[in-house]
Amino acid sequence: MENTYIASQWALIRRDELVDIPHKYEIHPDFLCDISCDEFKEAFTQIHDMFYQIYTDMASEPERFGCPLYRLEEHAYFSKEARQSRTAPWNIFYFMLCVFACGELEKDIVVVDVAEFKQVNQAKKVSCLIKALSDYGFIFHHTKNYKLPSSGKIEIEYSDNPNIIIVLSLVAKKVMNTQLSNVSNYFSHMVAFCNGFISWNYKILLDDFSTCELAKGCDYVTDKMHSDADKETISFIDKVLTEKGYSVGRGDGNEGPSLRYYKGKSVYDFALTSVTGNLLLELRIRNAEKCLEYLQECPERIVDMFRYSDQGCDNRVNGTCKYGVKYEFEHEEKWHCGCCGAPFTIYPVKEDISHYIRLVELGNKR
Repeated sequence: MENTYIASQWALIRRDELVDIPHKYEIHPDFLCDISCDEFKEAFTQIHDMFYQIYTDMASEPERFGCPLYRLEEHAYFSKEARQSRTAPWNIFYFMLCVFACGELEKDIVVVDVAEFKQVNQAKKVSCLIKALSDYGFIFHHTKNYKLPSSGKIEIEYSDNPNIIIVLSLVAKKVMNTQLSNVSNYFSHMVAFCNGFISWNYKILLDDFSTCELAKGCDYVTDKMHSDADKETISFIDKVLTEKGYSVGRGDGNEGPSLRYYKGKSVYDFALTSVTGNLLLELRIRNAEKCLEYLQECPERIVDMFRYSDQGCDNRVNGTCKYGVKYEFEHEEKWHCGCCGAPFTIYPVKEDISHYIRLVELGNKR
């Protein structure tokens, strides 16, 4: 991917975090004071499509959306530049969230007090974002050269479909008043993965304005999946592990949300993780040698997990790695890095859950 911007890569990853809208879903009456259910759903779907297109265009022209233009080949994964590029694609959606949450609806126009907006806004390069949104049909009144005035009010309309303004305003207010009511850093990964506005999650519509059950339980990860089979697998494995006494915590990796399962320890044994939109199960196996005999009872897809070998991280190269797993299998030395997660990962299959549990048990015996 030579000469590719880091932000371009992450715009597509963030696009994959948008939540699919099902054919049928409920909307709480609190959202339907000004428009009908059908009108609301039509506008809601149009906004989803708009967000998808913005991310797509951002990948092609990141500078148009104020994203940093750092190139993949010039910066390490954990560098400051890479971290900035991973969150930059969210910037325009946080701007929209704040501006619509602060605004007051007057028919099909939202009126925003500039001072109030500036108090809550954490998005950068606001003028650039206003200009970008203008290209998608939003009309900003009382701005000059796309710049906010120092005080007073601005008005925003969307003449192609005024219901867009209504829906954006209602969803933004619900998210700001529930999910973000006590949040200081909107851009933290765990907050972002739950955020019903930037993921445009239809489940934000199920409850009244003061109640939000979004991203509770295993929905923290299932909502990011686009396959019904993957959603079913997550729910099944979550149920099996919790019934076996595992406690569950959330993880917030760069590449997506994670559900982590613990058995009275500070380090998790399993994790169901969305990695750039792909479902993976992490298994904490510290001593792979103790699992090799049991592999005779496992399907080939599990055996293959032991066949691959990582190159390893920089710590392995300099000889200081404390978390990697080294073992010999099929007459070859294998290495699995464990610095940033559990050392073994696999695309999970429901039918294999007993094997996963047994391998972790064996691989952690002393």
